[in-house]
Amino acid sequence: MGIFFIYSIKVAFCLTAFYLLYKLLLCRETFFGFNRAVLLSMMGLSLLLPFIHVSTSSPSAAVGGFVVIEDAVVQAVASGPDRFVVSAAQVCFAVYIIGVAFFLLREVWSLVALRRLMASGHVVDAGGGVRTIVVDADVSPFSWFGNIIISRRDMADGSREIIAHERAHIAGRHSVDILLCDVLVVFQWFNPAAWLFKAELQNIHEYAADRAVLDGGVNAAEYQLLLIRKAVGDRLFSMANNLNQSSLKKRITMMMKRKSNPWNRARTLLALPVAAVAVVAFATPKAESLSNEIKTESDALVSRVVPAVAQTVKAAPAAAQSVPGESVAVRGGASDVTVPVQTAESPQAGPDDEVYDVVENQPQFPGGSEAMMKFLRNTIKYPEAAAKAGIKGRVIAQFIIAKDGTVTDPKIMRSVSPELDEEALRVIRAMPKWTPGTQNGKAVAVRYTIPITFSMDRPSAADIASRASASVKSKTNGEELMVITGNSASDKDMLVVINGKVATTDDLKALKVDEVKSMEIFKDAKNTVDKYGDAARNGVIQVTLRDK
Repeated sequence: MGIFFIYSIKVAFCLTAFYLLYKLLLCRETFFGFNRAVLLSMMGLSLLLPFIHVSTSSPSAAVGGFVVIEDAVVQAVASGPDRFVVSAAQVCFAVYIIGVAFFLLREVWSLVALRRLMASGHVVDAGGGVRTIVVDADVSPFSWFGNIIISRRDMADGSREIIAHERAHIAGRHSVDILLCDVLVVFQWFNPAAWLFKAELQNIHEYAADRAVLDGGVNAAEYQLLLIRKAVGDRLFSMANNLNQSSLKKRITMMMKRKSNPWNRARTLLALPVAAVAVVAFATPKAESLSNEIKTESDALVSRVVPAVAQTVKAAPAAAQSVPGESVAVRGGASDVTVPVQTAESPQAGPDDEVYDVVENQPQFPGGSEAMMKFLRNTIKYPEAAAKAGIKGRVIAQFIIAKDGTVTDPKIMRSVSPELDEEALRVIRAMPKWTPGTQNGKAVAVRYTIPITFSMDRPSAADIASRASASVKSKTNGEELMVITGNSASDKDMLVVINGKVATTDDLKALKVDEVKSMEIFKDAKNTVDKYGDAARNGVIQVTLRDK
């Protein structure tokens, strides 16, 4: 579903661009058959262009990397792979699906009403494969595939021009265009361009049918009076070609307009660069990354909502508790992976062979959480192919810690891309045996879930300073960057010193990590005030830059 949502967004951009091009260059021309073909071709191109993939150049992932361990608060997972937190993308996706369902039902209802109306009338003519159906309802004359529906009043009040007009619609197979537009509108209901494409096609249908009537020998003045007479008070069917469907003024103006220069058709060639720009725009790393993120969030919403009913049948687990924890950020060049480490508390009853979500004594990584941080930091690598393509997003991985501590059954609960998914699974498979969790004094199997966020955002030196924890060494390009701090809650009020000179926080934010040789954060007010004066009463961030 997420892929289709992204596809719909790309189609919307293409439709909008092509509609503006058509409106600017061709809508006033009198070659109706050509304009109809152009509109249908633009709609077809809009549906096809999102499938075309080209490669765009992007910077290679840097070889040197750096690792930062941060403080975090992690909530225990009790009943699912992740807390149900609805993002903006998921809200948009939900609204889109509701809209599709509504407009689909609307079109089905229109078809049913049309079918009932036709069934209520009687056929008065079936010559040439076209059925003329007279109905008692007060509706505007219209055609639908091989049927002409006309009210009894219109049939008695001179139907020659009306029948000729509707036969022109049937001969031109205009109902096929309307049906295609209606299907497009169902899935592009949010896009004004889709509705405008349908309106433009209906206008062209009316222009072409009017020309066919006049070419058949009907007096133009009398025919225009008929249009004026039929332009008020009639019930219309949106799925059909009605006699007065389009603007009356436009139709009369088009009847009297001089034929356009055939060379004006060449303007259509401008659609080619528009199509090329769309393909290249879709292929840029930022567009691909945004598409992957929206797809991930959309799929996550589906994966959460669909099994929701099944989950409610199970016994409600004990409430999860928020416990202090840590997260490790692993970065490769301009890339990073953030892994919030999940823990579990609150006992849950069940048979011995059950896989528990929460237990009395949670499983432990050998050596504790600090050892797990080190393992993740040294093991997770941002896939080079994903980094070059600018792919990022949040992978939800789940695994089971068996009774003997073995890590088993790793699987992806939320996917981003094959490369990122496989890296998450690889790291989980590489884990050593854990100390198993226990329930009622017995070792039991426990289910664990780890969200892994892959991001392309490279942190600044200020980010490292604000997120650093006590006595932690980080690395940049293989060299240690010493960070010493106690509590970073007031980092924004600390005095910034760069290469021995007092600087501003803006100066610190402007620094790139690769420019920093070392960084020290002092929170001991006594020592900092003695060295730098009263301005350092909240602490000092002391930075030493590399030699240029």
